[in-house]
Amino acid sequence: MKSIGADVAFNYKTTDTAEVLAKEGGIDIFWDNVGGETLDHALVAAKDGARFMECGMISTYNGNGKPIYVFSKSISINGFVVYRLEPKYIDEFYATIPTLLASGEFKHTEEVSEGLEKVGEVMLGVMKGSNKAKAVIKVAED
Repeated sequence: MKSIGADVAFNYKTTDTAEVLAKEGGIDIFWDNVGGETLDHALVAAKDGARFMECGMISTYNGNGKPIYVFSKSISINGFVVYRLEPKYIDEFYATIPTLLASGEFKHTEEVSEGLEKVGEVMLGVMKGSNKAKAVIKVAED
């Protein structure tokens, strides 16, 4: 993650999030796709006026969080769904991203599973958080 510009990177599944945040200092900018305990610790560690980008909260689908910090620390949280941004950025995306991917300047990882019969297993992995990259199901060669 540091190779793509993150100041601090750690595995929230094997590292105590609260300890890392206490050691590394307050958060100015936070991207979240997990929610739950990870978000709770990040909200506590947020600096006044921090900016949080919420792309998902998979761990909170069946639980609660600590939204009180949003108010007491004047945290801005911006949720978004990509398809709402598509009309505005689609041309720029296709003019820019494929070149960055091909050159290796833009880095990403995928976990590719073969066949529709893997859908249940892959979705379960996403919901449990056991996947380590973007989950992709390959259904055909072309």
